[in-house]
Amino acid sequence: MITAAIRRSAAPAVTALLLSGVAGSALAGAFALREQSTVGQGMSFAGAAAGGGDSISGMFWNPALVNQVETFQSEQHVTGVLPSSKIKADASTRAGINAITGGQGATGDSGEIGQGALLASGYNAYRINDRVAVGLSVTSPFGLVTDPRKDWAGQFVARSSKVLTVNATPTVGYIVNDWISVAAGLQVQYFDISLKRATPLPAPFTPGSFLPGAGTTRLSGDDIGFGFVAGVNLKPWDGADLGVGYRSATSYTLKGKLRSNTPLGSSVQGIKAKVDLPDSVTVGFRQRVTETFTALVGFEWTNWEQFDSFAVKNRSTGAKVTDLPFHYKDGYFLSVGGEYKVTEELTARAGVAYEWSPINNKNRTVRLPDDDRWWLSAGASYGVTDRIGMDLGYSYVFVPGKSRIREEFAPGLPFDFRGTSKSDVHIVSAAIRYKIGAEAPPALVTKY
Repeated sequence: MITAAIRRSAAPAVTALLLSGVAGSALAGAFALREQSTVGQGMSFAGAAAGGGDSISGMFWNPALVNQVETFQSEQHVTGVLPSSKIKADASTRAGINAITGGQGATGDSGEIGQGALLASGYNAYRINDRVAVGLSVTSPFGLVTDPRKDWAGQFVARSSKVLTVNATPTVGYIVNDWISVAAGLQVQYFDISLKRATPLPAPFTPGSFLPGAGTTRLSGDDIGFGFVAGVNLKPWDGADLGVGYRSATSYTLKGKLRSNTPLGSSVQGIKAKVDLPDSVTVGFRQRVTETFTALVGFEWTNWEQFDSFAVKNRSTGAKVTDLPFHYKDGYFLSVGGEYKVTEELTARAGVAYEWSPINNKNRTVRLPDDDRWWLSAGASYGVTDRIGMDLGYSYVFVPGKSRIREEFAPGLPFDFRGTSKSDVHIVSAAIRYKIGAEAPPALVTKY
């Protein structure tokens, strides 16, 4: 869009996003995805909003980093996510489910609910003049795939969950002076959701009783929403960078269908639901301590508290069909790390982070058994040539101990789902960067 070169370089990222899956266990609190940068991955995203290495991928958190570009730069990032997440139902839940389904769900175990996936993101920036730069990023800020065994003890709460987003953000940056630069951009985001659960079969002549087996109910919908990004990058003293970025909320009117299929019959109705995905603020700080070592600190706040409960209505009559209850709390992320310049071509980095999840014992569900967690990361960047660079990053994310789940089953069932979950994730990320360096400025004085 910005130039033909940017259009061509953005195409691989768009294709990868549309063809790839999304993370089996959300990786930035609730179902947000933090895996947008290989450089950031290798330092637990410490200081990501203040830049990192020669990468412009920090634009995701702080669009003012578009001003780092010299002439033209393009990056493509691919991240492999290998989650492990299992839920085990308590004995009381297993007994209740077996009585209703005629023995299905006897193990109570969900199996692996997380699904391995590839995430892709792309960043492009072009300098127009010594003050103005433009950029385009294509990312997937939110996503989720959980898929437990079909006939498990939690099937009346969830059989599968899928969330997909594709976000394009054109950005304009401006260098005010030697120590401050700013930028803003427009978010255009596609949001798609699909939720399945088992449907109990009421006995026709015995209220409160159920027939063996179960049907399936599927809710699906999608929409395109809009928002904005804004950021500032400061150089308050020698060797220091302070970046602050804001990503606005995006609003949607999801339109889709609610399908129910059981041995007793099937039904389809058009539905709609107004949903807002949260805004966030990210702060990053980098301080060069020596010629070879840089210290990094990062902090992020996500406004998940506004992600409360959403009414699903019949699209024709406007009557409420059901609710999507979440009742999340705000999420926080604190990280520290460091970069070490091994040689002119090679930079190593590492970081550790702690995340306060918006999900706790009061609002945890089997669709997303999230909890507070630790991040341990390491990575490296290598300059292959003056124009081409490569990045690698690895993170291990884990929830200490087990997390308790207590969730209401489908209306009419005489008991709740009770159980525990255990989760961890291995993440491997790789990126390739291509840039055209700045041309030498013309001489101010020409000698003859």
